[in-house]
Amino acid sequence: MHYDIAISNYFNPATSKTLRYGENPHQVANFYGDLDTWFTQLNGKELSYNNLVDVDAAIALIQDLPATSFAIIKHTNVCGVAQRATVFASWEAALAGDPESAFGGVLVTNGTIDKATAEAIQELFFEVLIAPAYEAEALSILTTKKNRILLETKPGIHFHPTQKKSILNGSLEQGIDTGNYTTWEEVGARPCTDNEKADLLFGNIICKHLKSNAIALIKNKQLVGKGCGQTSRIDALRQAIEKAKQFNFDLKGASLASDAFFPFDDCVKIAQEAGIEAFIQPGGSVRDKDSVAYCQASGLAMVMTGLRHFKH
Repeated sequence: MHYDIAISNYFNPATSKTLRYGENPHQVANFYGDLDTWFTQLNGKELSYNNLVDVDAAIALIQDLPATSFAIIKHTNVCGVAQRATVFASWEAALAGDPESAFGGVLVTNGTIDKATAEAIQELFFEVLIAPAYEAEALSILTTKKNRILLETKPGIHFHPTQKKSILNGSLEQGIDTGNYTTWEEVGARPCTDNEKADLLFGNIICKHLKSNAIALIKNKQLVGKGCGQTSRIDALRQAIEKAKQFNFDLKGASLASDAFFPFDDCVKIAQEAGIEAFIQPGGSVRDKDSVAYCQASGLAMVMTGLRHFKH
């Protein structure tokens, strides 16, 4: 294996790099690509295999979010994210969403890191921080720890239109998941309020970047609870509600996004009991009418998008 990597590095010096190890220390790993087209590394040690996977997830998410958003990524899932008028306020709200999971995560924003934000971030142990720009005072604070990885993204980052994955004795290829929704069909008892629509749009994007089955609970463009990677949608919802309760979020008036349809009305019932009043889902189940009927009978808002966002 080392011989093969050495030969590859010799013939492709700009596109091949041997990593310290893979997901675990006993796994050999190599990176093929050109990181310099995406960002400049301003500080820190070399990116590891796990760092690269999380950075990929972080950049994919932040590109879908409105300006001055801030997100915290852990094992490719977002554990905290918010959008506020300033990067500092977005950071505070993102961290509040799950301060425990934020430890050791990858941080990303689509706004400039200023001194106040740097001082606040400095208090948390994290692996990587990604931003399009850093103020000089912010850099002087953040570079005091030599191993901390700071990445400055370059303009015009875009993902290749296809994704590949090695499986079995071959590989899979698919187009990337683009967009938020195809249609905006109000099917509940009432139209969404303006605030609910903003939260549903935000939540649907968050769900798109969570591992399936995925549920995102949003309130005022802040992730207040999430369930992901679960084998049932009910488990994902219960996990999201418990996460919100853990950090004392009031779910009254919160909105819920689901990466796939509700085949029964159980999820909307459980969510309403927790205080949630608006839902977004792709629709497409033969039992769509069950959750729709429950929303119509209970005064709840529901939107069907026609666009599923499974992520395996």
